[in-house]
Amino acid sequence: MRDDHPFCWQQKIHAHQWFFIAACVYALLIIPMTVFARAGFAPVILAVPAMHAYEMLFGYALALIAGYLLGPMPAWHLLLLLGLWLVARVSTLTGDWGWLSLASNSGFAMLLAWRLLPRLWVAKKWRNRLLAPLLGLICAAAIVTGLTGQISAFEWSRHLLDESVQLFALLMLFMGGRMLAPAAAGEFYRQGMELEARVQPHIEGWLIVMVLASVVLSPVIAPVAGMMLIVAGMLAGIRLLRWQLWHCLARPDLICLGLGYAWLALGLILLGWVKLSGEKEYFSAVVHAITIGALGTLSTNVIVRVTLLHVKQYPSHIRLILTITMLMSLAAIGRISADFFGYRDDWLILAACAWSAGFLLVLYILISCIGARASLSR
Repeated sequence: MRDDHPFCWQQKIHAHQWFFIAACVYALLIIPMTVFARAGFAPVILAVPAMHAYEMLFGYALALIAGYLLGPMPAWHLLLLLGLWLVARVSTLTGDWGWLSLASNSGFAMLLAWRLLPRLWVAKKWRNRLLAPLLGLICAAAIVTGLTGQISAFEWSRHLLDESVQLFALLMLFMGGRMLAPAAAGEFYRQGMELEARVQPHIEGWLIVMVLASVVLSPVIAPVAGMMLIVAGMLAGIRLLRWQLWHCLARPDLICLGLGYAWLALGLILLGWVKLSGEKEYFSAVVHAITIGALGTLSTNVIVRVTLLHVKQYPSHIRLILTITMLMSLAAIGRISADFFGYRDDWLILAACAWSAGFLLVLYILISCIGARASLSR
């Protein structure tokens, strides 16, 4: 194929253009399918909590990471990554949780790590350089968790999934702070003020230490790990308060990112309380403050924000961000309430509907931006 052809295998394509749509469509479908699976109307494998967790973390969230961090890359390499991801999702949902699923999931995780880690390791500050091993641990967890499931080591698989939630929480603490701090500082500057507390490196450093220590100590001294998560959640809350987002009410996009960060702080405190108290029956409920409240809110806002900026539009002008964020919070509240109150199925249906409605709106924005991008290219 000639290089002047409209599509060339060597041409550079932004990864988010494909992976954001793939992740969005998958998120839109996976939660309703999980609810239907419990009634026998969808792939039965999704009725297994561990498989549902695996698909949310290493299916949806890992695709989001690929879209956000890979940047422009050759079309053939992007197609290979996306192809492996799609094969992994289809083979899992069709019930073929075998070597094909393991190979495709592992291949995607390894290729993603190979593309990202060398580039991220060149950072000078240790807090920035930590992003490389953290992503490496997440990719390794995707592979090892799949392998333990394949060899029926289900106890290990469940433990790895539980600890992976904390790794994703740490990634959100890091990336969310790096997105919110400069954006809030810019809004302060626009108003003729100055935001003194920006990245807050000391708090960020302690957040990293506390969460990583909790991951290490959880298998041996769960109460101590729980105390560290509670401290991490409190530090995240202090960090959020110091950004003074109440001065940014004219920027709904920043308020929505702040709400996602608040869900993250709350989720760490609740998860720490479960580990500290030993009330394991509440783990499934409180972990959704992180996986739905924080991950759902932050990821939808990131998808919308990056996509709009790429077509030279401003996220603060899109009021749908508020609706999307409220739907994510409703989904989190509904899922948590299902384990504490009656009418469990009704709460789960409410949570699934709110989640999917939010991602349907995100998909609408993505499709609209495709048209805007086509107009810009003419």
